[in-house]
Order: sequence, then structure tokens, then C-alpha cells
Amino acid sequence: MCEKIYRSVLVGCGTVADVHLTALCEGNYAKVTALCDILPEKAKAAMNKHGINCRIYENYEEMLDKERPDCVHICTPHYLHSKMAAEALSRGINVFLEKPAAANEEQLSELLSVEKKSAAKLCVCFQNRFNPSTLLAEKLLTEFGPPIQAFGSVRWKRDVPYYTQSGWRGKWSTEGGGVMINQAIHTLDLLLRFMGRPEYITATCSNHHLKGVIEVEDTCEAMIEFDGGRQGLFYATTAAVKDTQIELQLICKEHEIRIIGPRVYLDGDPLDVANYFGKEDRRVLVKECYGNSHITLIRSFYDALSKGEEMPVTLESAAEAVRVLLAAYRSHDERIKIH
Repeated sequence: MCEKIYRSVLVGCGTVADVHLTALCEGNYAKVTALCDILPEKAKAAMNKHGINCRIYENYEEMLDKERPDCVHICTPHYLHSKMAAEALSRGINVFLEKPAAANEEQLSELLSVEKKSAAKLCVCFQNRFNPSTLLAEKLLTEFGPPIQAFGSVRWKRDVPYYTQSGWRGKWSTEGGGVMINQAIHTLDLLLRFMGRPEYITATCSNHHLKGVIEVEDTCEAMIEFDGGRQGLFYATTAAVKDTQIELQLICKEHEIRIIGPRVYLDGDPLDVANYFGKEDRRVLVKECYGNSHITLIRSFYDALSKGEEMPVTLESAAEAVRVLLAAYRSHDERIKIH
């Protein structure tokens, strides 16, 4: 339980901001003092929807300087993430940052450098680390030992309007990539969390169904090599006919763990995930396949700030998925070193 009420602001009042504001308005750990968006009508709509009485800004730096908040939630397009986070950290303002932490290696390196110099804290929104299915798989691995092979799969649908109506998606300069950096990064993060530090990757990235619409990939297939000859296989696409649950298969020496969305199977048999955890708030705030732990993670962020503890998702740990997906973009079907 947080010991204080933090003064918080949010920038970028698009779809994902609704999830953050739900958690902020219903929790007992923060008071939203301002919202910011280059389209002020979007900020006003978000304010009215959530019953917030706060100030509206169009300029992010002006909001930080005038409000002097304790925390900022960054929900903007990818190419703005690292810059906005660095601006907040340099002012001593704590950051809850939507994924990805950065859109390229240069941004990632700079943000890591700024964070090390700042007294403020940064947490990245990898909410699926806190899904009950993830936590149960981690518990089982403490008994079975690390996987010798893992397979991850993301099969979702993103059609033309998703890209053309955004103004920034589907472009290398603003999105930083396609399915890997936007949709599949959460599942890639989990695969790395289960397997450890990767060493090499061989990947192919393609645009199967949106040629002439987007510059970036809609499909990626990769083989990731870990220490001791352990292997991760990964497949992600937004060319599916509909969104399906993410899948992770973890093959240990004597057992197989399979995660399919909120469900967990051990050697083919379903486990009762609910029996392993208390009654936390696990509402599905967006699509079920996105995971149901946004509120859990946001609450944990504020709780860690209050107690002076390590962030629930540190920048350094979140950076690993960014490094791997950027290596996938560089691979062009050749085996390359990740680090």
C-alpha cells in the first residue's frame, strides 16, 4: 500500500491512455493534475470520461515545468518515448513509460545514460510479466530448471485503417518497426525472461499483406540462441484474420509448460491458475490477448516509489527485448551477435 498520494500527469491521450487513467483514478496512490496532447480536444475528452478535474496542456515541457509533478505517464507514439522520458528524468520526475522504451539503438543508449544520472525512477509498461499465467510458469521453472527450448507466437490482425488513421504507425521514422516493436515485444520480453540473456539471432522480416501501405514488417520469424546451446523460436504476424491469444511453449528436460493467453498447461494438462494467486484486480481493460495486469503493474510502480524499492520493470531489463528486436531487423536472414 502506498504511503503517499503522488501528483501525476499524463501525455498522449490516445487508446492506451484510457488504461492508465482507469488505474490512476481508481487507485489510492495518485492524483491526476494535468493531461497533455497536441490535440487538446482528446485530452478534454479523456478528462471528462474519467471525471478528472485537471489542467490541459498542448506542450509537454510546459506541463512538466508548470506542474512539477511527482510522476508522468508517457503514452505517446514510439519515436517520442525516449525523448520525453529523458526530459522528465532530467527534471527529477519519475516516469511510467509505455513500450517500447526506445525506437532505435541511439535512443536506447541515450535514455539509459540519462536514467543513470537521475535521482528519479523509470518503469516500463511490460504488464504481461505480472499476468497470473506468467507468474505460474515462473514458479514451475524454479522447480524444473531453465528451459532448453522456447517457442513464442503472436498472431494478430492489423488492417489498413489501423495504420492510415494514426499518422505515425507503419513508418520506420515514427513507429521504429512493425509487428515486432509494436505488438510482439511483450511476448518477446516474456520469452527472454524465461530463457535469459540471448547471444545470437537469425531472423527474417517481411511485409506480406500491406505492401504499399506500410514501410515496416507485418511478419517476423526468428531463431534466438542462448548459452549452452539453448534455443528460442519466435513467430509474429499482424496478417492474421483475427487476434488470437499469445502462445509460449517452454520445454524443460523433463516437462513442458505451455501458456495460451491466461491459461497454463503442464505436460498437456490444464492447471487452475486462479488457485495460485489471491484476488487481485485482473479486469481486462482492453483486449484479453493484451494481458490483464495493467492495474497490477501501475499499482506496483507507485508502491515501489513509496517504499524506495527497485522498479517492477526496470529500464535495463526492458531494454533487452528492444535490443533483440532491433537485431532481428538487422539480421536479414544472417546469424548475427545481439550484444
